[in-house]
Amino acid sequence: MTSKKPASAPSPPLEPSAPIAVSDILNSLPVGIMVLSVSGLVIEANLEAANHLGLPPHRLLGLELSKFWPKSAAEIMDAMTGGRQAIGLVPPELDNCYIQVKPLAGNNPGATVTIFDQRLWQPYLKAGQPLDPLTPYYKQIFESSSDGISIVDAKERVLLINDAAARQMGTTREELQGRRISYLVEHKYISETISQEVLGSGKAVTRLVRHFRTGKHILITGTPIFSPDGEARLVVINERDLTELLELQTSLQRHKTLINHFKDEIEETRQTDLSPKEVVSRSPAMARSLETAAKLARYDAPQVLITGESGTGKGLVAKFIHSKSKRAVEPFIHINCAALPEHLLEAELFGYEKGAFTGAAPEGRAGLFEIAGKGTVFMDEIGEMPLTLQTKLLTFLDTRSFRRISGHRIITSDAAIIAATNQDLRSLMERKLFRGDLFFRLSVFCLNIPPLRDRKEDIAEIARRELARLNERYEVSRELDPAAFEALRAYPFPGNVRELLNCLHQAVLLSDRPEIGEFLAQTLEEPSPIQASESSAEEPAPPQLQKNLEDIEKKTLLKALSSCRNTREMAIFLGISQAGVSRKLRKHGLPLPRNRNGDRARASDAPQAFDDAPEASDDAPRAPAEEMSGQGGDEAPNTEKME
Repeated sequence: MTSKKPASAPSPPLEPSAPIAVSDILNSLPVGIMVLSVSGLVIEANLEAANHLGLPPHRLLGLELSKFWPKSAAEIMDAMTGGRQAIGLVPPELDNCYIQVKPLAGNNPGATVTIFDQRLWQPYLKAGQPLDPLTPYYKQIFESSSDGISIVDAKERVLLINDAAARQMGTTREELQGRRISYLVEHKYISETISQEVLGSGKAVTRLVRHFRTGKHILITGTPIFSPDGEARLVVINERDLTELLELQTSLQRHKTLINHFKDEIEETRQTDLSPKEVVSRSPAMARSLETAAKLARYDAPQVLITGESGTGKGLVAKFIHSKSKRAVEPFIHINCAALPEHLLEAELFGYEKGAFTGAAPEGRAGLFEIAGKGTVFMDEIGEMPLTLQTKLLTFLDTRSFRRISGHRIITSDAAIIAATNQDLRSLMERKLFRGDLFFRLSVFCLNIPPLRDRKEDIAEIARRELARLNERYEVSRELDPAAFEALRAYPFPGNVRELLNCLHQAVLLSDRPEIGEFLAQTLEEPSPIQASESSAEEPAPPQLQKNLEDIEKKTLLKALSSCRNTREMAIFLGISQAGVSRKLRKHGLPLPRNRNGDRARASDAPQAFDDAPEASDDAPRAPAEEMSGQGGDEAPNTEKME
């Protein structure tokens, strides 16, 4: 008999689950949730969102977004209407929170806004570590930077790269991310890499490179990132495009060059319209010399040597250089090196302390280099300077410092030095009368003034200006007729501008007619003293005759020395200038005269430093009143100072 298995009891039917409200689900979440309509109205919100906003849920529903988030509403609406997800937005209206905006799925308009409270992360952070408010922004910062940024690991693989870096290389981020640096170099994206150097040295490296595909010049900086054990694991590479900056720099340099060129042209144009007191430069030869002088002034040449025949206007050109330079507001000091004895010339240039020599000022005296400061010292007739003083001048030019006579204090001077001479300094060097090192130091910038016979175009203009000045001075009305211009152009003027001015001066005072052409023609037909001396110099005296003349001259000087107390009396006795006496004594190696007390001639015995002293003949007598001017003074003679 087969027994039947008892039938199993049927399972009880499942209880129907209770419906769960969407609001309950939203309220159970640890984040704030809001659902926005397409117009920005809140159509759903949980308790967490209401707590963050400080409003009851029923008050939040139907409220427009801009009412409670006025500063963030526009950014949230842009993300929603653009159909894109926005992560890491930080509304200024909330503390310690950031939000995520995500459009609703399907065809539903609107979006969800999720509010994350960063304070919920605190238990998972190390003790005492503050929250980083930039955390939700890091990706945006990385992407929005105008500089190219890439991160390379220890195997030189590109872990991350932003769009700016990819654009600078001429490609896309997808093409480069994950590639090795060697790939970028091989495919001509970059010219070189610095990541290996940064990883090896553990130090930041900066270099200017060029990206081949775009032609851009990029300044790259690689900075190492270290692991906790101190090993360089990553390299952050920052790339800045300097192409526009370099092009701007090149353009700026071109414009500077163009501006300097225009300045030169303007300066050249100005030379053709100089005021009556300035140098005449109508002739091409003088225009070139004056153009060079203007450049030397503009670039503030520290020393200039002006050469040219006597009377060509070297002093006027020196003043022109000073007036056109940045030193124009500083003193211009003129000293004639041929007009003073050696010891007095040294005192004038370098100054002296009290008690330095007999006749010195009790309080001492500053020298011209010291007085000039940042101005200009014009040393005329530099070829007449004694050799011993040339050495001291050379030292000053090399060091720009000096000491007063009998002084110990070092004095510095930034004065510009302009030297002038009508002698052939190279010939003087060969005869051991001028130091070669001083010549080459002075002649770094050499300016030659052409003689008047090579400047025929200037003669008429100089004559007009001088005649206008003389007419005003003497209140007369003299005129330059055609005969005057013809006579002036035909004459060679061996005495240059000085002779021309003297001829006009004579014509204004001695001519019987308003037109001075006839007087000039008669005057210029007669041989001048200079011409006569030149013609006599064409045939030099025989050696024996020359020796006899020198012996006679020396005997005459010895006779004057025995009967005169100083160079002033010798000048009167011999009928020549004091400067001529000093030169002749040096020529024959004779000492200065002694006074009754047995002392050498004092500083007051020396002549004044007149501008025309070197042009005067040694044998030309001076009027006693002129020779005795300044007699009895204890101070060294004054020199010209123009400011």
